[in-house]
Amino acid sequence: MKAFLLILCSFQCVEGYSIKQKAQLHANLSSGYDRMIRPGLNQTVPTIININFYLTSLEEFAMEKSKMTVMGSFGLEWTDSRLTWNSTAFDGDLNQTSLFVSNIWAPYFILFNPHHEQMPILSGEQSCNVYANGKIFCLPSDRFVVICSNSIDFYPFDTQNCTLRFYVPGYLASDIVFQPLSPTIQMDYFEENGQWFVRDTKNYINRYIFNGIKVEVLQLEVIMQRRSKYYVFSFLLPTIYINFLQIFVFILPADSNERVGFSIGVLLCVVIFLTIILDKLPVSPDVSKFMTKLLWDMVFGSLIVLAVVLTSRIYHKEDAVKLPRFMKKILRIKEENTAVHPKKITKSLDKIFLIAFTTAIVLNISLYFIRCKLAGANLSYFSY
Repeated sequence: MKAFLLILCSFQCVEGYSIKQKAQLHANLSSGYDRMIRPGLNQTVPTIININFYLTSLEEFAMEKSKMTVMGSFGLEWTDSRLTWNSTAFDGDLNQTSLFVSNIWAPYFILFNPHHEQMPILSGEQSCNVYANGKIFCLPSDRFVVICSNSIDFYPFDTQNCTLRFYVPGYLASDIVFQPLSPTIQMDYFEENGQWFVRDTKNYINRYIFNGIKVEVLQLEVIMQRRSKYYVFSFLLPTIYINFLQIFVFILPADSNERVGFSIGVLLCVVIFLTIILDKLPVSPDVSKFMTKLLWDMVFGSLIVLAVVLTSRIYHKEDAVKLPRFMKKILRIKEENTAVHPKKITKSLDKIFLIAFTTAIVLNISLYFIRCKLAGANLSYFSY
């Protein structure tokens, strides 16, 4: 049996090609080839470029600089009828080869909205796969730094939308047609970012008009949601805790000497915490709804201090205080005499202030979340 297999193997033909044959193929392909002319025997027919974009990482999103940095790769494919050959002439096995971009026509992709430096996507040092039927496939990778406008209106539940725009200068929309192979960016090889969650992506073509000339622009849209769990536990929940801590001053006995000190201490806590949060907030000309909430917290804290000072002053009066009837109704004092003991007035005021400030604080917190939700902010922070 072994002898039979040995004889059978000896009759097998081994297909392959030599380096000399490949060098000959390259010489044949480059002979008479003009890389300055785009592919297509009929130059009135546009060259179709199939496109995929593979996002590998979201490296940085600097809000204060309006800058987004991503790493990714383009999958570009087009047909050049000048780069075809008969594989049977090379022992039938030479179906594919690699050529440098500097030796063939390739779309000179430029980033339309760079943050600082404009660089081509396909450079001469890169190579592309060329197939016997004229198909060309390139997979250039790069680090893309783009300008990205942002808004902190819903911080820390904000969603940012950034777009990478690419075009090929020197060619009209009638010369080159971009054809995305997918309506979204490919995320198969994406490495998650610790601060931002990529919620959605879009891959589409837009046409821009410059001096009456139409140019095709490839737009890659990245929609990202801030991972807000850290900010909720570090900023939002502590501020809510401090809000409700302030109103406990009206539960303290009126003869306690710590009422004013307690209210001022909590107000200072609010101010210090506000200063800490300001250092952490992204620099932006916009005022976030979270900042508006904090400012109202400080206003309520100041009013609570004034209310405590007022009740303390009334409490320590020695003589009865004359009150008109409408004030007695507001304070719910049932005495028929116009003169009311200061302690009763203080007790009634404490109840009113407790209810009023509790309602105001609850409304302030509720309005913050309602305004964010109505404006489309994603409040499901535990998902990210």
